[in-house]
Amino acid sequence: MRLFIPPALFLSILIALLYACLYHLIQGRTLRELLLAFLVSILGFGLGQVIGMVAGLPFPALGQVHLLEGTAACWTALYIARRLNL
Repeated sequence: MRLFIPPALFLSILIALLYACLYHLIQGRTLRELLLAFLVSILGFGLGQVIGMVAGLPFPALGQVHLLEGTAACWTALYIARRLNL
């Protein structure tokens, strides 16, 4: 049995992990912070995707991936996590 991951999901996770790595490069210090950034980034980007689908805003998308909404929600989630000292 083969595992099938939809391209939009794969691209979304890849972009979120890229943002987490970039954030950790700028702000991170420990492995725990990197792992937390991975989790927060994926959740934030996913929330942005949901907002993009529900709101139906006319922002550009890459296939089914709402880049602007996902990016904004991802960086907002990372900022909030940092401010809460998680």
